[in-house]
Amino acid sequence: MYSIANFKILVDKQAEIDAIYQQCTQIIESTVTPKLHAEVDRLLKLIEDKLSKQGFTVTKTSTGLIANYQEATINVDKHSKNLEEWFFINLNSFAEDQVGLVLDISPIMMPKISNQLDGYTDIIEQMTDTLKQAKSLQKACTNPTFIYKTQNNKVFQSAQDVVDYYFQS
Repeated sequence: MYSIANFKILVDKQAEIDAIYQQCTQIIESTVTPKLHAEVDRLLKLIEDKLSKQGFTVTKTSTGLIANYQEATINVDKHSKNLEEWFFINLNSFAEDQVGLVLDISPIMMPKISNQLDGYTDIIEQMTDTLKQAKSLQKACTNPTFIYKTQNNKVFQSAQDVVDYYFQS
């Protein structure tokens, strides 16, 4: 059994999802990406300053920086993903870690869309999840904040916290 009411809900929700993602694309280009680039520059500048003060010779590269002290080398290399920047920190090939700068997206709660059980119910639940993700992204893009996290899910709230963790004096 399939109800026309649930079919209309599907069509309306898909249109809403499409509109949200279109709006997010524009906000990402105008607001999120410039803020992300500024935060990347802030982190690299803090690392450069910290290592320079500790006697390292720092050379900027197109993807990060290389710091040398006698025979020791620290390489910080940036790799981009969608709304994320990942930094590979290599300490003289002895230790390597990754820390990602990611858009902080908090999930949004939504009520159930339909109580009528029919052939569309599973699709409506999937669409509700997609709509939640779209609205969460929209909220995050409207006022973008970033967090840093390691591959082991250790979270840092600022570039300074990352520098203090990886490059202690």
